[in-house]
Amino acid sequence: MKTLNRIIVLCSFIFIGCSTVKTTEIYGTEMEIVENVRSKVMIKKFNAQDKNKSFLTFTSEFDNLITVKNEDSIVFNKKRKTLPMLGITDGCIIINNKDVTITIDNKQIIKLNKQQLPKYKFIYVGKDKNHYRIEYTNNAKSFM
Repeated sequence: MKTLNRIIVLCSFIFIGCSTVKTTEIYGTEMEIVENVRSKVMIKKFNAQDKNKSFLTFTSEFDNLITVKNEDSIVFNKKRKTLPMLGITDGCIIINNKDVTITIDNKQIIKLNKQQLPKYKFIYVGKDKNHYRIEYTNNAKSFM
């Protein structure tokens, strides 16, 4: 009977450990003015000059339904797959002085750091199984 209890406890730990969503946040240099040419072009092209607007971009390893909420309004709700040759999935513009919540497949919830969001123009979210990497930066990345 003790062996059966040990097996049940061990299996519980394995299942709990496998389902955990891990998030890593990386912060770039904070700047008042974005000086990178690529970044300036993107900001102008997408009319994101306002201080309270940022780009949220999904990068690698996605094949999921992605929902992005700015407080109570949904700004993105699509099933998207990463383009293997480019390493990018999709993106949207968010209001960076409000709560931003990302839901993956109606299961996993990621909340962006509300205190850090206004300091950065570009936020990149990458995925590797249940590990999400969120990078806050003021430099646009090139995916082509």
